[in-house]
Order: sequence, then C-alpha cells, then structure tokens
Amino acid sequence: MKCLILTEKPSVARDFASAFNAQKAQQDGFIETEEYVITWAIGHLLSPFDPEDYDIKFKRWTLDTLPILPIDFKFKPQPKTKKQLDIIKRLLKRTDIDKVIVATDAGREGELIARLILNDAKSKIKAFRFFTSAALTREVIHSELKNLKPLYEYDRLFIAGRARQKADWLVGMNLSRLATIKLGDLFSIGRVQTAVLGLLVERSQAINQFIPVDYFEMKATFIFHEKSLEAFWFDPEKKDEEKRQPQREYFEKLQKRFINKSAQVSLLKESEKTVYPQGLYSLTELQRQANIQFGFSAARTLELAQNLYEKYKCLSYPRTDSKVMATSSFELVKSLVYKFKEIFPDYFEKFVSYKVSLKNKNVFDDSRLTDHHGLIPLKDFSGNQSSPEGKIYLLVLKRFISNFLENHKYIETEIEICCDEEMFKTKGRKIIELGFKGLDGSLEDDILPSVVQNEIGNYKKSEIESKKTKPPSEYTEASLLYDMTNPSRLVQENDLKKIFKSEIGLGTQATRAQIIETLINRNYVERLGKNLKSTAKGELLIQRLSAMPLTSTLTNISQTAKLELRLQSMAEGDEDDLDFLDTIQDYVVSATNEWKLLDTIINKNKTYSGKFAKYNKSSNKPEVLESQLVQLGNCPICKAEIKNFPKSYSCSKWKEGCGFTIWKIVAKKKLSESQIKMLIKDKKTGVIKGFKSKAGKSFQAFLVLNNEGKVVFEFLSKA
Repeated sequence: MKCLILTEKPSVARDFASAFNAQKAQQDGFIETEEYVITWAIGHLLSPFDPEDYDIKFKRWTLDTLPILPIDFKFKPQPKTKKQLDIIKRLLKRTDIDKVIVATDAGREGELIARLILNDAKSKIKAFRFFTSAALTREVIHSELKNLKPLYEYDRLFIAGRARQKADWLVGMNLSRLATIKLGDLFSIGRVQTAVLGLLVERSQAINQFIPVDYFEMKATFIFHEKSLEAFWFDPEKKDEEKRQPQREYFEKLQKRFINKSAQVSLLKESEKTVYPQGLYSLTELQRQANIQFGFSAARTLELAQNLYEKYKCLSYPRTDSKVMATSSFELVKSLVYKFKEIFPDYFEKFVSYKVSLKNKNVFDDSRLTDHHGLIPLKDFSGNQSSPEGKIYLLVLKRFISNFLENHKYIETEIEICCDEEMFKTKGRKIIELGFKGLDGSLEDDILPSVVQNEIGNYKKSEIESKKTKPPSEYTEASLLYDMTNPSRLVQENDLKKIFKSEIGLGTQATRAQIIETLINRNYVERLGKNLKSTAKGELLIQRLSAMPLTSTLTNISQTAKLELRLQSMAEGDEDDLDFLDTIQDYVVSATNEWKLLDTIINKNKTYSGKFAKYNKSSNKPEVLESQLVQLGNCPICKAEIKNFPKSYSCSKWKEGCGFTIWKIVAKKKLSESQIKMLIKDKKTGVIKGFKSKAGKSFQAFLVLNNEGKVVFEFLSKA
C-alpha cells in the first residue's frame, strides 16, 4: 500500500520528491514513487458559493433579499484549478492508497485548504499531519515523517480558518451589496480592506485640515578653547511640541542678553551604543525596503520575489511573516554562509564565525517561527544584478549575510550648554565599529569638538530660524505596510496595544499587497509616485460608514484587532467558533437593519447629498449624507420609545414609573441587538447558548417576554 502526500503548492511537492530522489517521476498532477504518491494544491482549489449559487433570487441585488445568511456554507471548484482538484480526488479513491499525509502550510489557512479538499472528496482514508515551518531539506522531511500526528489534533486550526472565511464572506457579501444599493455605485466592503482604507482616509483628512503654525529655533555658536561648538536652544521644563518657541522677539532679546556672556558645559554624556543586525527579511519588511530604495509597489516586490523563488530557484518561499529559521535548519544555514563567503568575499569583510551558531537568536529561534521561515538566498542569482529581480535578490542576500557580521558600534556624545540661564544642546557620534552597516555603504562620523564637564567658554553668535509645523506625511506603501504590520501605535486602549504587539496586524504577509492593489483597482485609493492617497469615492465610503454607529466599526482597526485575537484564540483551542460566528451573524443582521432604515440618499444623477458626503460621481464635488439611528421599537407596556442605556434597553419613561427593562447581559451571556429586537417584536427569541447558572454551569434556553413585560427563561423540552 502507498501513502498520499498532499502539499499546498507544487514547489513543496518537488521538495518532497527530491527528498525521495524522485524528481523524474512526475506525472500529470502528481509524483509517484514505490512508497509515496505526492500531489499538490495550488492555493485554494475550492471557493465559497456565491449568493446566487444558493438561490437564483440572490443574483439580483435588492434590499429585500438581505441579509444573506446561509445555514450551511457550501463550496465549489475554482474554474482555473478544477483539473488539479479532480486529480487529487481520483488519487484519494485509489485502492492502493491507505494513508494521507497533509503537508500544507503550517497554519490555519494551510489547514483550511487541505480540509476543504478532503471534505469535498468525502475521503475516509486515515489522515496524518506533517507540520513544520523549517526549511524542507532532505533531513527535515525524513525526520518529520517520523513525527506525524493524527490530523484531528489540528482541528482547531481548521476551525479557525473556516470561521475566518465564513466571517469575511458574511461581512463582504452583505455589506458590499448594501453600500452599492444605497449609494448607487459599485462599492466593496471587507473586514480588513475597509479598516485599511479608513487609515488612508484619516491621513488624507488630517493633511487637508492641517493648519501650519509658525515657530522659531535658535542655533548658537560657542567657543571653548578656540574650538567652535554649535547647539540649539531648548526649554528643559517643556516636552515635545511645547518646546517650540512661537515668539521671534524672545530670541531677539536673548541675542542682546548673550553679548559678551560666558557659557558652561553643564552636561557631557558619552554612551557606547550597539546596533544589532535585524534578522532575516519577512515579506512585508522586504516590500517596505524595496519601496523605500527602488519605489517598487508591494505587489511588484512580491512578483519579483516569486520569480526568484519559482523561476530562478535562488530564494526561499517569499510569503512569510517570520524573520528567523528553525533550529533544525542550522546545517543548511551554515552551508549557505560559507558558500556565499566564497562567492561574495567583499560582503564578508566583518565576518565573525562565532555567529554561525544556534546561540544566534537573530537567526535561529523556534519560538518566533510561524508558517514559513524567514527569507533566505539559496544560491547565487544567475540573472543581471541590476535588473529588478537582481535588486530584490541583493536585498535578501545582504540582510542574510548581515546577521553573521560584527555588530555596529558607536560612541554617542550629548552636550548641554548653559548661557545666562538659558539651555542649548547638541549630539554627535563617533563610529568605533562599522560592522554590518558597511554592507549598505560607509557611514560618516559626526564628531563634536572635545570639551570637558563644567568647562567655561564664551558665546560667539547665533541665528534665528523661522519654521512652520508640517502636516502628517502622505502614506507611502512602505509606511502603510509598517502600520498594517505594527498598528499598536494607532490605538489608544492599552489592551489593544498589547494585542497588536503580539504578532497581530492588519491582513497577512500574503494578502497585504493584494489589499493595497484592491483599494487602488476599486478607485478608493490612487497611487501618486510613491504616495498613496484616498480618492473622493474612498472618502465617501468611509464617511458614510462612520455616520452609522454600528457599521462604523468596520473602519476601526481596533475591531479588526479584537476579531483577529478571537481567531488566534480559536486556533489555540480557547475560543468557540459557534459563538464567534453568532457574533458575526448578529452584527450583519443589525448592520443590515441600520442600512435599510436610511432614507434613499441618491437621485437619478447619482449625486450624493447629506451631512457626511465627499463624492459626486459626475462632478466629484463634496456634498452630504443623512443618517438615522436604528430603532429598537416601542415599550410593550406603555408604548413609549425604548432607549439604549449603558447596561440595558429600557423604556424612556422610566422616570415616570414604567419599569420595562431588558438587561444586555442575562445569566452572564451578552445578548445581541438582533436577539433584543426579536424579543421585543416576537415576545420570544430563538434558542440562545452560553447562559451560565449561579453554580457556573452552562445552559441554553429561549428568552420570553411575558404579559407583565418581564424577561423569563423557557427551557427546551426533554420529551
């Protein structure tokens, strides 16, 4: 009997074949040896049904068909890769195959890809998991094949991947149709895409609304034993922007005061600083650097890296968010270091052999490894080094080599000078070891004149420079990628800062470039040189979403962080996918109601009007949008309006004695808005899971609104 190995991509299948010395045994869609049949997906071979696949009525985009909430999500083959799917399904039916080894990427998306294929094939074959992020050398493959685990032990990853896919479908399909119908033009909304657009719109608005403020700086020259020293005035009692001096007259008075005055070195501080190499490139860091140095877009950089990986076979798999290697890859890395040392001796001038060690945590760290190891060069690039591919290759090569060179060291000197009770300061540096920084060219010293603590000198002259505060910089792809990868500085809440610092960002290494290109292709964002700027259409969408309390969360990166944290917890087995999807479905229902209650906001010419608009399809002129809050209904006791209070939904006439109240949390279960509305309208909810008794036991029940306006439990019949 034989074993079927299923990989995520053809290149990984070739790695397995190489480990079995079976490179020449390839057939149509698989590789076969005496013991193994190796086949591959090409990313996702199955995609979720479109709405009209469930029911033809959904083909027409109308309000009365929304929200679309499939009971069972179904999948269909991707047309371009259906042939490969059919090949895999035929292999799974072979009578000589009695075991499947899933060797897709070691993460939730890799797990999702494999499970969808196995489910579609209705495979009953015993399945195991090959799970590693290490480089797939012959040694690693044979070692990990001895450490296979039953596939069900990775169910949590599949559950998290499936929940992510369903959540994105529910939000994207429903909200995109709502926005398109209501705004009279094609609009697309996505869980991550819209949050990123929100960043760009917020930056554009900050630039447009910025009002420059005049301020002044004073640069003074002091003489210490015939040596000139320049320093800038500062106020030690103030911080940040408060240090700016808005009055030119203040400095003009100082200039008169300083004539013939002495000065003293009040602080002389020298510190030795060490800068360490930055580890290997992840894809996003490579995209950022390529944008800064060469102006390449993120999509272009990914394309070039993919060419180096597939065509030239001189670069490792590029779609990675790791900056490290597995400890099991030590021998591979060691051989590469000494191979490149012979090919590029000039780059190894500062080489230190002791860094070729597992103690080098810049390179070897299993705890920081994700689906794939960091980017590394595998051999010399055979093409033109000045070509776009050559430029990307050299970036990766130099970053790889830098981790085995001397650290960069310098002496930083900080000097403060007191003159007539006013303070001036300056900084300088002296390089004591260029180290790995030499790979990017030489750095110049900025050495200050030699002075000693408390040394007395004299004021010589000064200049007053007129300055203006500057608006925020336009986003470049490099700076946007940085914020997508490290959004902690963009949120205020400390708990969210911690979430974002724990490897959670906006999108993934594999999707960030596509998100940017999607925003551009849909005319939400335009690329102006290196800069990215939101368009009037993009601004309209964000401002329109922001006008509605519930839907506005889509523009908020904090909400994306919370959802990603829940998905991460799900992958670790600590979050229930049904509760997560209930939350998403309740959100979609409530958001749909919020949109539906809006008055029609377009006319025959598709002109947008109202308080928040920014886009007129024909004239591109700013106009306005109107918004209404979602109505919860009327009090069942006195018919007055029901209001949303911090902890409850209660009658607005509570001061007059009406006691109608529905608490937002019942038996430690937070009720959704859709459940509240159903309770008010129908007097009874559907079955709600997740209640907890006083003893801490979980239970499920209906909630019923009785004739007295009280909320009571109704338990499921055991008959």
